[in-house]
Amino acid sequence: MIMQTTLYKSILLQLAQGTTTSPDAGNEALLIWVFSLFGIALTLSALELFIPSHGLLGIGAFLCAMAGIGVAFKIGPGYGLSSIAFTVVATPTMIWVWIKVFPNTPVGRRIILTAGSTPEEMQKRELDRHEEARAITALIGARGKTMTALRPGGTVRIEGEDIEAFAETGMIEADEKIEVVNIHGRQVKVRKI
Repeated sequence: MIMQTTLYKSILLQLAQGTTTSPDAGNEALLIWVFSLFGIALTLSALELFIPSHGLLGIGAFLCAMAGIGVAFKIGPGYGLSSIAFTVVATPTMIWVWIKVFPNTPVGRRIILTAGSTPEEMQKRELDRHEEARAITALIGARGKTMTALRPGGTVRIEGEDIEAFAETGMIEADEKIEVVNIHGRQVKVRKI
């Protein structure tokens, strides 16, 4: 009985002085740490999509989540188990969103390089590449004139079309007659005639 009255007196004294501390005041700070660590983990996971870090951001996210779980267990077992449950549910959900939903968003479509989704589109692209390669190789032996000086690169006009070209050797001045002598990839080599 004496102990209870002493406890009541100390609580009343603290209330009067305005210095009461709730028993959960320390836990509130830890709880803020838990939410902060999980927030950092989610942010790092999202940044992993946009910044090529070779997995470093993903490792950082994992470490922050594990630290959050550890701090949650310092608060109490219920908080720790809840944070584990959150992690177990959030991780596959985020993976599903990034695989199924993100590629269909405007940002996802810009970031993710997609080949033709249908075999017809892929076949059309391949035919276009072959036609372009044939057109370029057909230029060998074609004649035209320089539109700009080739030092060593510049613009030439062949069959009414302006093309970037390089002098085979030396420099060629503007308005000179030229002939295509070689094509290396997309690089057209010409010589003065």
